[in-house]
Amino acid sequence: MTDKDRPYSATYADHTSDEYPPDWQNRRRRVLDRDEYTCQGCGVRGTRVDDVRFDVDHVVPKSDGGSHALGNLQTLCPSCHAEKHAGNSKLERRARRYRNRNRNRSSLVRRLLRIVLVVPVLLSLARSDEGTAEPRTLVDDAGRRLEVSPLDAVGDLPSETGVTVEVVVTDLWSSESDSVHQLGRVADHSVDGDGVRFVIWSGYGHSRLAVGDRYRLIGAETNRYEGEPQLVVDKLTAIRPLD
Repeated sequence: MTDKDRPYSATYADHTSDEYPPDWQNRRRRVLDRDEYTCQGCGVRGTRVDDVRFDVDHVVPKSDGGSHALGNLQTLCPSCHAEKHAGNSKLERRARRYRNRNRNRSSLVRRLLRIVLVVPVLLSLARSDEGTAEPRTLVDDAGRRLEVSPLDAVGDLPSETGVTVEVVVTDLWSSESDSVHQLGRVADHSVDGDGVRFVIWSGYGHSRLAVGDRYRLIGAETNRYEGEPQLVVDKLTAIRPLD
Protein backbone atom coordinates (compact mmCIF):
# COMPACT_ATOMS: atom_id res chain seq x y z
CA MET A 1 0.00 0.00 0.00
CA THR A 2 1.44 3.40 -0.98
CA ASP A 3 1.48 6.45 1.28
CA LYS A 4 -1.55 7.91 -0.54
CA ASP A 5 -3.55 4.71 -0.99
CA ARG A 6 -4.81 4.06 2.52
CA PRO A 7 -8.55 3.40 2.98
CA TYR A 8 -10.68 6.54 3.06
CA SER A 9 -11.09 8.05 6.52
CA ALA A 10 -12.99 11.21 7.45
CA THR A 11 -10.30 11.93 10.03
CA TYR A 12 -7.94 12.99 7.23
CA ALA A 13 -10.21 15.88 6.19
CA ASP A 14 -8.15 18.30 8.30
CA HIS A 15 -4.79 16.80 7.41
CA THR A 16 -2.49 19.76 8.09
CA SER A 17 0.60 18.70 6.17
CA ASP A 18 1.43 20.42 2.89
CA GLU A 19 1.30 16.94 1.38
CA TYR A 20 -1.92 15.19 0.36
CA PRO A 21 -3.52 13.01 3.06
CA PRO A 22 -2.58 9.31 3.23
CA ASP A 23 -5.99 8.28 1.86
CA TRP A 24 -5.82 10.66 -1.12
CA GLN A 25 -6.25 8.05 -3.88
CA ASN A 26 -9.37 6.57 -2.31
CA ARG A 27 -10.64 10.04 -1.38
CA ARG A 28 -10.12 11.09 -5.01
CA ARG A 29 -12.03 8.07 -6.30
CA ARG A 30 -14.94 8.92 -3.99
CA VAL A 31 -15.13 12.42 -5.44
CA LEU A 32 -14.97 11.16 -9.04
CA ASP A 33 -17.74 8.64 -8.34
CA ARG A 34 -19.86 11.24 -6.56
CA ASP A 35 -19.47 13.69 -9.46
CA GLU A 36 -20.12 10.85 -11.93
CA TYR A 37 -16.85 11.53 -13.76
CA THR A 38 -18.24 14.88 -14.89
CA CYS A 39 -16.36 18.20 -14.83
CA GLN A 40 -18.12 20.53 -12.40
CA GLY A 41 -16.97 23.49 -14.50
CA CYS A 42 -17.86 22.81 -18.15
CA GLY A 43 -19.95 19.66 -17.69
CA VAL A 44 -17.88 17.34 -19.90
CA ARG A 45 -18.43 13.73 -18.89
CA GLY A 46 -15.85 10.98 -19.19
CA THR A 47 -16.95 7.97 -21.23
CA ARG A 48 -15.57 4.58 -22.27
CA VAL A 49 -14.64 5.92 -25.73
CA ASP A 50 -12.62 8.99 -24.74
CA ASP A 51 -9.85 9.69 -22.28
CA VAL A 52 -10.57 12.63 -19.97
CA ARG A 53 -8.05 12.50 -17.14
CA PHE A 54 -9.95 14.44 -14.51
CA ASP A 55 -8.38 16.35 -11.64
CA VAL A 56 -9.81 16.54 -8.13
CA ASP A 57 -9.58 20.17 -7.04
CA HIS A 58 -9.99 21.94 -3.71
CA VAL A 59 -12.92 24.38 -4.00
CA VAL A 60 -11.28 26.54 -1.33
CA PRO A 61 -7.55 26.12 -2.01
CA LYS A 62 -5.37 24.58 0.64
CA SER A 63 -3.32 27.79 0.66
CA ASP A 64 -6.45 29.68 1.72
CA GLY A 65 -7.27 27.27 4.52
CA GLY A 66 -9.40 24.82 2.56
CA SER A 67 -9.65 21.30 3.92
CA HIS A 68 -9.51 17.88 2.26
CA ALA A 69 -13.14 17.20 3.22
CA LEU A 70 -15.23 15.67 0.44
CA GLY A 71 -17.45 18.76 0.44
CA ASN A 72 -14.44 20.92 -0.44
CA LEU A 73 -13.37 18.72 -3.35
CA GLN A 74 -14.67 18.78 -6.91
CA THR A 75 -14.00 17.13 -10.26
CA LEU A 76 -12.52 19.37 -12.96
CA CYS A 77 -11.21 18.69 -16.46
CA PRO A 78 -7.66 19.96 -17.13
CA SER A 79 -8.93 23.08 -18.95
CA CYS A 80 -11.25 24.17 -16.13
CA HIS A 81 -8.60 23.36 -13.53
CA ALA A 82 -6.05 25.58 -15.28
CA GLU A 83 -8.62 28.35 -15.74
CA LYS A 84 -9.38 28.35 -12.02
CA HIS A 85 -5.69 28.52 -11.10
CA ALA A 86 -4.58 31.04 -13.73
CA GLY A 87 -0.83 31.46 -13.91
CA ASN A 88 -0.01 27.91 -12.80
CA SER A 89 2.36 26.86 -15.58
CA LYS A 90 2.12 23.14 -14.77
CA LEU A 91 -1.68 23.16 -15.04
CA GLU A 92 -1.56 25.31 -18.19
CA ARG A 93 0.78 22.83 -19.89
CA ARG A 94 -1.50 19.98 -18.93
CA ALA A 95 -4.53 21.88 -20.23
CA ARG A 96 -2.79 22.48 -23.57
CA ARG A 97 -2.05 18.77 -23.89
CA TYR A 98 -5.69 18.03 -23.08
CA ARG A 99 -7.00 20.52 -25.66
CA ASN A 100 -4.58 19.19 -28.29
CA ARG A 101 -5.14 15.53 -27.44
CA ASN A 102 -6.68 14.81 -30.84
CA ARG A 103 -3.38 15.77 -32.44
CA ASN A 104 -1.33 13.74 -30.00
CA ARG A 105 0.27 10.80 -31.79
CA SER A 106 0.16 8.37 -28.89
CA SER A 107 -3.52 9.10 -28.31
CA LEU A 108 -4.15 8.60 -32.01
CA VAL A 109 -2.41 5.24 -31.92
CA ARG A 110 -4.58 4.11 -29.01
CA ARG A 111 -7.72 5.16 -30.85
CA LEU A 112 -6.61 3.43 -34.03
CA LEU A 113 -5.96 0.21 -32.13
CA ARG A 114 -9.50 0.33 -30.76
CA ILE A 115 -10.91 1.07 -34.20
CA VAL A 116 -8.97 -1.81 -35.82
CA LEU A 117 -10.88 -4.25 -33.64
CA VAL A 118 -14.24 -3.24 -35.09
CA VAL A 119 -13.40 -1.99 -38.60
CA PRO A 120 -13.99 -5.39 -40.29
CA VAL A 121 -17.49 -5.50 -38.82
CA LEU A 122 -18.26 -1.92 -39.75
CA LEU A 123 -17.00 -2.31 -43.29
CA SER A 124 -19.13 -5.38 -43.82
CA LEU A 125 -22.15 -3.36 -42.80
CA ALA A 126 -21.37 -0.31 -44.93
CA ARG A 127 -23.35 -1.48 -47.95
CA SER A 128 -24.49 1.52 -49.94
CA ASP A 129 -26.91 -0.57 -52.01
CA GLU A 130 -28.85 -1.30 -48.81
CA GLY A 131 -28.80 2.29 -47.63
CA THR A 132 -26.63 1.64 -44.59
CA ALA A 133 -24.60 4.65 -43.45
CA GLU A 134 -20.83 4.41 -43.06
CA PRO A 135 -18.99 5.32 -39.85
CA ARG A 136 -17.95 8.95 -39.63
CA THR A 137 -15.61 10.93 -37.43
CA LEU A 138 -16.40 14.23 -35.74
CA VAL A 139 -14.99 16.48 -33.04
CA ASP A 140 -17.72 17.51 -30.61
CA ASP A 141 -18.08 20.70 -28.59
CA ALA A 142 -16.02 19.15 -25.78
CA GLY A 143 -13.07 18.55 -28.12
CA ARG A 144 -13.57 14.79 -28.31
CA ARG A 145 -12.79 13.03 -31.57
CA LEU A 146 -15.64 10.55 -31.88
CA GLU A 147 -16.21 7.65 -34.25
CA VAL A 148 -19.98 7.70 -34.84
CA SER A 149 -21.11 4.23 -35.87
CA PRO A 150 -24.25 3.34 -37.82
CA LEU A 151 -26.87 1.83 -35.55
CA ASP A 152 -27.00 -1.24 -37.79
CA ALA A 153 -23.47 -2.10 -36.62
CA VAL A 154 -24.48 -2.52 -32.98
CA GLY A 155 -25.86 -6.03 -33.38
CA ASP A 156 -22.63 -7.31 -34.90
CA LEU A 157 -20.20 -5.75 -32.43
CA PRO A 158 -18.86 -7.86 -29.55
CA SER A 159 -20.53 -7.39 -26.18
CA GLU A 160 -18.96 -4.78 -23.89
CA THR A 161 -17.81 -2.66 -26.83
CA GLY A 162 -17.97 1.09 -26.36
CA VAL A 163 -19.78 2.78 -29.23
CA THR A 164 -21.07 6.23 -30.17
CA VAL A 165 -24.33 6.45 -32.11
CA GLU A 166 -26.80 9.15 -33.14
CA VAL A 167 -30.38 8.03 -32.69
CA VAL A 168 -34.02 9.03 -32.43
CA VAL A 169 -36.14 7.56 -29.63
CA THR A 170 -39.01 5.59 -31.17
CA ASP A 171 -40.52 3.87 -28.14
CA LEU A 172 -40.39 3.98 -24.33
CA TRP A 173 -41.49 1.17 -22.01
CA SER A 174 -42.24 1.03 -18.32
CA SER A 175 -40.06 -0.96 -15.94
CA GLU A 176 -40.70 -2.07 -12.38
CA SER A 177 -36.99 -2.36 -11.61
CA ASP A 178 -35.47 0.35 -9.40
CA SER A 179 -32.18 -0.11 -11.23
CA VAL A 180 -33.70 0.95 -14.57
CA HIS A 181 -33.96 4.68 -15.21
CA GLN A 182 -35.45 4.30 -18.69
CA LEU A 183 -36.05 1.55 -21.22
CA GLY A 184 -37.08 1.62 -24.84
CA ARG A 185 -36.02 1.49 -28.47
CA VAL A 186 -34.03 3.83 -30.70
CA ALA A 187 -33.57 4.03 -34.47
CA ASP A 188 -30.89 5.60 -36.62
CA HIS A 189 -31.61 9.28 -37.00
CA SER A 190 -31.06 9.18 -40.75
CA VAL A 191 -31.69 5.58 -41.88
CA ASP A 192 -34.95 3.70 -41.57
CA GLY A 193 -34.73 0.37 -39.76
CA ASP A 194 -36.04 -1.79 -36.96
CA GLY A 195 -33.98 0.00 -34.33
CA VAL A 196 -32.20 -1.24 -31.22
CA ARG A 197 -33.31 -1.75 -27.66
CA PHE A 198 -31.68 0.49 -25.01
CA VAL A 199 -31.56 0.68 -21.23
CA ILE A 200 -30.42 3.57 -19.03
CA TRP A 201 -29.35 2.46 -15.57
CA SER A 202 -30.47 4.51 -12.58
CA GLY A 203 -28.14 6.47 -10.34
CA TYR A 204 -25.93 8.21 -12.89
CA GLY A 205 -27.71 11.54 -13.31
CA HIS A 206 -28.91 11.01 -16.88
CA SER A 207 -31.88 13.08 -18.06
CA ARG A 208 -34.93 11.26 -19.33
CA LEU A 209 -35.20 10.84 -23.10
CA ALA A 210 -38.33 11.76 -25.04
CA VAL A 211 -39.97 9.92 -27.94
CA GLY A 212 -39.25 11.66 -31.23
CA ASP A 213 -36.18 13.52 -29.97
CA ARG A 214 -32.68 12.86 -31.30
CA TYR A 215 -29.61 12.21 -29.20
CA ARG A 216 -25.94 11.33 -29.47
CA LEU A 217 -25.05 8.47 -27.11
CA ILE A 218 -21.31 8.69 -26.42
CA GLY A 219 -19.69 5.55 -25.06
CA ALA A 220 -22.77 3.36 -24.78
CA GLU A 221 -21.93 -0.30 -24.16
CA THR A 222 -23.10 -3.09 -26.43
CA ASN A 223 -24.62 -6.28 -25.08
CA ARG A 224 -27.54 -8.61 -25.75
CA TYR A 225 -30.82 -9.07 -23.92
CA GLU A 226 -32.61 -12.35 -24.61
CA GLY A 227 -30.66 -12.61 -27.86
CA GLU A 228 -31.52 -9.08 -28.99
CA PRO A 229 -28.87 -6.36 -29.42
CA GLN A 230 -29.00 -3.72 -26.71
CA LEU A 231 -27.30 -0.42 -25.89
CA VAL A 232 -26.48 0.16 -22.22
CA VAL A 233 -26.23 3.73 -20.92
CA ASP A 234 -24.39 3.95 -17.59
CA LYS A 235 -21.86 6.10 -15.74
CA LEU A 236 -19.39 5.78 -18.63
CA THR A 237 -21.89 7.12 -21.18
CA ALA A 238 -22.68 10.72 -22.07
CA ILE A 239 -25.96 11.80 -23.68
CA ARG A 240 -26.07 14.90 -25.89
CA PRO A 241 -29.36 16.19 -27.38
CA LEU A 242 -29.20 16.89 -31.12
CA ASP A 243 -31.05 19.70 -32.86
